[in-house]
Amino acid sequence: MARSIDWTRQARSDIKKLPKQEADRVRRAVQRIAIAGQGNIVQLKGFAVPHYRLRVGDWRVRYRIEDDKIQIVRVLHRREAYRKSGSARQGIPDTEGFDENEDWEMQERSSI
Repeated sequence: MARSIDWTRQARSDIKKLPKQEADRVRRAVQRIAIAGQGNIVQLKGFAVPHYRLRVGDWRVRYRIEDDKIQIVRVLHRREAYRKSGSARQGIPDTEGFDENEDWEMQERSSI
């Protein structure tokens, strides 16, 4: 039985920014996990509600499963996905899991 797919507002915005060919590829991969549960999937650690990562080329789809529904949280390039997911696990508040106004660059620490 196929699960229904729910895209968050942020995930819809993310996928609109992708080139058409890449967006279609991501949509097909999401359909594949909804129907057959197949794909390059890894469960992410450190989230209260289990989150998963689907790898689609250079793109990472972060999602969670609720009952028989797959909720797509974000679609990010790999260089952004891992940088931002660490902040989400540390409890930085945001309804979508990320605060887009936050400066995600690493702060340089000076030794004392």
